[in-house]
Amino acid sequence: MKMVKKIMFGLVAAATILSLVSCDGLLNKNDEAGAIKGSGKKYKVSYNNETADAYRAYKATTLKHAGGLVKVTFDSNNVSTSKMGIIFDLKNTKDAEGKDVKGAVDFYCIGLNPRSDVSNFYVSKFTNVTDIQAYNFGTELTENPAKEVEIVKLAKANNITFPAADADGKYSVYVYYKALTDGSFDWKILNIDDDIAKAYDFAEGNFVSSAVIKSGNTKEKAGTEFDACDEGKQPQNKIAFYAQVAANTELKGSWNVIGTYLEAEDAE
Repeated sequence: MKMVKKIMFGLVAAATILSLVSCDGLLNKNDEAGAIKGSGKKYKVSYNNETADAYRAYKATTLKHAGGLVKVTFDSNNVSTSKMGIIFDLKNTKDAEGKDVKGAVDFYCIGLNPRSDVSNFYVSKFTNVTDIQAYNFGTELTENPAKEVEIVKLAKANNITFPAADADGKYSVYVYYKALTDGSFDWKILNIDDDIAKAYDFAEGNFVSSAVIKSGNTKEKAGTEFDACDEGKQPQNKIAFYAQVAANTELKGSWNVIGTYLEAEDAE
């Protein structure tokens, strides 16, 4: 009987430890309210934040690629300062010896807001993120803060113009990223239709200039993420979807992964 109790206690303790760490390396506090739901290539956010503080969440997928094309849709542009975003190159933070740092992750984030009065966006690289709920992913924490490299700084005035609403009153853009052979990432925010998006070829194609709302490369501000390599040898890391719901605001929208480039052999 004592042996059974010891075994049961050990199982409970092990389960408790496992529950503290999520599969993507962060403490299991990525989305405590369950605001983001979905699977595969389609996800939705629906959350009414009735508190005086912003609510932040992200949902890591099992998709591990070197590039992606994602349709981001806001059900309304009446979202205050809320953001919907694409997180890419999501991976565990490494220490000086190249070992994983438990409970810490690195990633790039493209955040979007479609307001009619002040529509804006940002592109940043974040490292050593340990608290998703902390302001700006924890860059202002007094102990063990995250670090940010601003590739495109979030503007207080308009720095992006969203396409007009569709027949259902929704606002959509496509977000593209691809790991280049020089070790950097190319990114674009696009105004294209669904047929063009579905036909896009990551290896050969490019987007016509009239379709590009905003674009850039991470190398100038963030340097290189990996060593130069041949085409098709770029590292593949996870894609995730991010939502920041402003205080006393409701946010509804969706992400749809239309295309990806390269697939990791160990993808789940």
